[in-house]
This record gives sequence, structure tokens and C-alpha cells, in this order.
Amino acid sequence: MSALHDELTSTFSETLPYYKVLSVEDDLDYQATLLTPMSSLKFNGKEIQLLTANSASSAAKLLSMHPDISVILLDVVMETDTAGLCLVNTIRQELGNHLVRVVLLTGQPGMAPVKDIMDEYDIDDCWSKSELTHDHLQTIILSNLRTWHHLNTMSEAHQGLQFLVESTQRLAKRQDMIPYIQSVLKEITQLFPCYQGCAVGGSNEKNNDPLHLALVIAACGEFERFLHQPLSHISQNEQLLVGMKQAFETHSHVFLGDKCVLYFANEELGDDEYIVIVTLSRQLAANEARLLKVMSENIGVGFRNVALHGKLSELAYFDASSGMHNKNWLTRELSGMSEADRQSSQLVMLQVEDFAHKQTVFGLAFGHQLMRMLYLHLLEHFTNGVDIALTERDTLAILIRRQHMFDEVSLTPVVHACFNFKNSLHSVDMIAGLVKISEFPHFTPEQLINAGECALEHARQNGRHFLVFNEKLASSMVKRYGLLNDLRQAILDNEISVFLQPKVSLQDGQLVGFEALARWKHKDGHFVPPDQFIPLAESCGLIGKLDHWVMQLSCRAVLFLEKNAIHLPISVNVAGSELLRTDYFDQLIALLKQEKVPPNLIELEITETQLIQEKISLFPRLESLKSCGIRINVDDFGTGYSSLAYLSSLPVSTLKVDHSFVWNMDYSEKDYKILKMIVELGSSLELNVIAEGIETQEQCQKLKALGCHEGQGYLFCAPMPVSQVVSWTKNYTASQQ
Repeated sequence: MSALHDELTSTFSETLPYYKVLSVEDDLDYQATLLTPMSSLKFNGKEIQLLTANSASSAAKLLSMHPDISVILLDVVMETDTAGLCLVNTIRQELGNHLVRVVLLTGQPGMAPVKDIMDEYDIDDCWSKSELTHDHLQTIILSNLRTWHHLNTMSEAHQGLQFLVESTQRLAKRQDMIPYIQSVLKEITQLFPCYQGCAVGGSNEKNNDPLHLALVIAACGEFERFLHQPLSHISQNEQLLVGMKQAFETHSHVFLGDKCVLYFANEELGDDEYIVIVTLSRQLAANEARLLKVMSENIGVGFRNVALHGKLSELAYFDASSGMHNKNWLTRELSGMSEADRQSSQLVMLQVEDFAHKQTVFGLAFGHQLMRMLYLHLLEHFTNGVDIALTERDTLAILIRRQHMFDEVSLTPVVHACFNFKNSLHSVDMIAGLVKISEFPHFTPEQLINAGECALEHARQNGRHFLVFNEKLASSMVKRYGLLNDLRQAILDNEISVFLQPKVSLQDGQLVGFEALARWKHKDGHFVPPDQFIPLAESCGLIGKLDHWVMQLSCRAVLFLEKNAIHLPISVNVAGSELLRTDYFDQLIALLKQEKVPPNLIELEITETQLIQEKISLFPRLESLKSCGIRINVDDFGTGYSSLAYLSSLPVSTLKVDHSFVWNMDYSEKDYKILKMIVELGSSLELNVIAEGIETQEQCQKLKALGCHEGQGYLFCAPMPVSQVVSWTKNYTASQQ
């Protein structure tokens, strides 16, 4: 930057036509004698223009009209004894001119102001009028002109550099091509107030005749009438046409006296080329050309950055594997829709059934190609007025910008597609969800997409291939969204509590342990059912924090019971997604050590389905936990994929019979027989069997007769806060004696 500063200061004031000197003197005869030696004076080969004023007030007015005055010869005493000093104060403070050289002239020798006054008023020189000879006066004028020239050149160079910095910052804020080009035009015209015309032309195809293909994208001044026309139409100046051709041919800037053509192209722009044309009312000074070259470097970098931003935007709005628009693009399109567009538009979401299975069998590339084929299939079915985006790897969204009644019959050819791929006939079934955008005017783009996904989910859950999103689903979605936000905050604020439900021996009625159950008391005072907030936590990635907090509360509950002489284990449910984390078991052991809880007082309850699906990865970890003294209970046994082979190999301690068998055994002989088989299976494998959901004495007696070891349910006690467990235990124990 210092090198550039030196280069700019070398000839920065060469554009000045002459230098100005002002004489402020109320003695007209003496003023005339001053003008005589200055009339033939020259500096840097340029004439000196002489200006006169006969009072401080008239001088101040003249200075405001000529801010480029170089030297002032100022009489001290005029209207008043301090008129000269007051004028100096006006020049420096009010007019803000700190460059002009002020030479104070006094009437008599010895009347010069003291140094403190000269410093205070920023006076550069002081002489007695009687001491000023012809040669002396010329020497004083030339010396102060030289000083002013140097200071002014430095100031203008600094202003030029400051303009470059600020211009670069302003241009950097533009990220789209047209606004950027318009900003380039504005910056150049600010740099050269003497411009006559400025235009930016662009071509997106490099060839032998760029002037006829390049269009004027932005223009002002004498070129404004050529806006959106070919560059070749700017033909009133043959020299300028030659300069433009030369710029395109040589790929470089061209300077032509009072005209210049700047050329811009780079790898990021591809085949795009841009030129900037500037015409001035005077010759372009050498220092101005240098400044313009530096500015051109910044403009070129700006073109490159805008092109890169365009490529990044393309990546942001397109799926790289398929080349289709993605969810970001769909969100942007929905955001830009007018009210009239929303009234006539619909959003159809299509999800491929068994996509993961197809991709596993045929490969990842097949999955990408399948979605591409479906994209082409949809384009054939919806002939016009539609845009298609890939929102998930197995889901396509169709934005239909016209009014049309769609139902399951009309969409049958869409949701049951059949086409040839690699010489093989493929049938693809899809689930369709329809959102009529006009019916949900207050929905944001994200909510509209979520509405389509919600329709897909409900259709899949109900075994349907088509579902229209309605107010009921909307209410459910809004409620779920609000509940999700509340749950997230409740977990962060540790508002989830643990209730304990007792486990009882069915043989002798003794208390054998407790199960920890997560409870959430909403801020409005009601308890949110676990079957609502636990799946919600699993679906939005909060289950890890929830599980950790419940385990920590369970550990503290164990210690609380221990202090009250209740030495019984507490079983804690664990989510399947948590079991698959490589660090879960290490963190569990660390938590038990941190809370100083004996491992034999914590049991893990894992669903049967989780155990079997992840048997290979879980087996060594469960063995490690069992060796530490932690018991593993198989929860909801009988509802998953029960297998003697798995039970014989997995390190489990307890089978927990699902409550559905307990509730149905009085009415279903099959359920009773399954229940009996589970109890007998557990006993033969030396596994403890516990039945949950016991609500009546008859159920309890039947389970006892079958040989079931333990039970829990409302017959014994509902889940209760930890603070109530001690008193309940005392009362229950007393009742059993």
C-alpha cells in the first residue's frame, strides 16, 4: 500500500490548470505593489492566478468559493485590530481548510505576533511589509507554493487510497451480478466527477465478434440511451470502438487520453466477458490512470467473487447427485410466491416406498438414477406449470402453479409408476401427500413443506397411498411443533422428573425393586403422557439428553432410598439409538462412579426388538455391563422377534412380559397360552420373569399360578414421585407382615 501511495503522490496535482494566491489587504495601493512581482511568477511551469480581497469578510466569502487557494497574504489589521487573526480562525475552524498556507503581513517591524499566537492560529509565516522586496516576496510565494503542493498531493493521495478502501468494501457487499455491475458504474462515476459517460457491457460467449453479441448492461451519461443494446451501437466515436475491440482481443485495459476501456474475465466467469467504458471531459492524468488500474484490480476480484457466489448458490439450490432442485430451492420458490400465486398453487409430496431396500439391493447409483427417472416420469405426466424438487433422498416435491383438482384416482398413474431401466421393467409405488397452499395462507414455506411431509407420514401410518393435508393435521402439526419447543426447553431446564413404580414378588408379596419412569409436568400444569414426549424426543434428536438426565435422576433416587434403608435396584429404560453410540456404555459406567452408585442397584431395560436388531454390536458391551454387576432386562417381551437362540446367547437377566398379554389373558385363550409359554421359557432358561400392567387381583392370581416371578402395575401402586416412595414402602411392608 505504501508503494501505491508513493506512486499516486508523484504526480497527483498534475490536473491543476494553475495555482491560486489570495491577497487580503485593506490598503489598495500596497496591494497593487504586491501584485506586480507576482504577475510574471510561475510554479511547476504553470501560471499563478491572483485573487484579491479588501476585508476579512470578503476574503472569507472568496475562500468558500475557491477551496483550492494555495497561499494567502494576509494583513493583520483591517476592519479591526484582530480582523486578520479572526479570518485565520474562520479558515481553519469553520472552513476546515488546513492546507492553505497563511503568510501574515504586519504594518511595522516588531509587530509580528509571538510564536504562541502563530501556533494557536496555525499561521505558517509572518513578515513585515517593509521587509518585502520584489525578490523576497517571490521567494516567499514560491516556498509556500512548494509546501502547499507537497501537502495537497499527500492529502489527495490519501483520499484516493481511502476511496479505494471504501469502494472495495461497498462492492464486496454485492453478491448478485446485476447489482454488482450497477455498483461498479456508481463507484467509477464517483471517482471521476468529470465523466461524460460510463457503461458496462457483457458477453457470455467468446467469439470473433464480441461487440455485436455483448450488451450494455448498465449505463449513465452519454451512454444511457444505449442500455440493453449491443455494444456496437456505441459508434459515434471511432476511437472508442477501436479501444473496445482492442480490449476484447488483447484481454487487457485500454487507455485513450480522455477515454478508457477496462476488460474483465476470469476462470470463475467461464465464457462471460465484461468491459467498462469511461469517457471524460478532459485528458486522463497519469496518476488517475494508475488509480483506475488499482481500482480495476478490485473490480476484477469482485467479478470473481460474484461468480463464485453464483456457483455456491447453485450448489445450495441443486442436488449434486441428481442435478434436480433441492429443498432449499423449493423453500426459496415458496418464499417468493405472490398472494395470487398462492391462491392457485398446490404442493404434492411423493415418497418412494421401500427406497432403502431398493438402494441396498441395486446400489447407491441405482437410487440416484431411480429418482432421476421418476423426475422425468413426473415431467411427462404434468405437462406444464410445475416445478419438481428432490427434498429427501426418497422424496420428490411437485410445486403445481395452477388450479386443478387432484384426488387418489387422478394421481394413480403417478404413484404407481412403471418404466424401463437398463433393459429391465421396474415398478415403483409411491405415497402422495397434497397441500392446497391457499387453505393455509399463514403457513411459512418451511411449514408448507412440513405439512406435505406430515401428510406422507399419516398416509403411511394408515396404509394409504394418498392423503390431503387438512386442518386437523395442521392443528396436530402446530401442537406438535409447540410441544417440541417446550420439550426442548424443559430438557435444557431439567424440568423432566422421575417417578418410581414398585416391583413386587408374586410369590410372597415382597418388594423387589422399582422402575424409573420419566414424567414431564408442562408449564401449564398438566402432565404430558410419556407416549407423546418420548417419541417426540427420539424424532428430534433430544433422546440422548433425556436419557442421560433420567439415568442421573435414577442414580440419585437409588442414593435417596439407600439413605432411608431401602436397598433395592431401580431399572431404567434406554433408547435404542443411545445403545448404538460407541461411548454410551463408558459414559454409563462413568456416571455410576460419579454418583457413587453400586452397579448392582441399576438395571437397564432394553426392548426385545432393539436387542435382536443390534445383537452383534451389543453383545460384547452387555457382557461388560453384566460383569460389572448391571442387570439387563428384556422389555416388552413377546411383541418383537422372540427367539430361543437369541435368549441363549444374550447376557440378559429378566424377561418383562408386555402388558397387552396381561390385559388380554382373561379374554383371549391364545394370549393366555403365549403368556404361559413365556413364563415357562424364562424358568427353563433360569431367567427372571416379570409381568407389567397388573391391575386386578384375578390377574395377579393367574400369573402367580403360572409361576411368574414378579409383577408391577396399578394393583400394587401407580408411579409416584421419589419423595413419596419411603412412606409408601413403610406402609406396604407393614401390610405384608
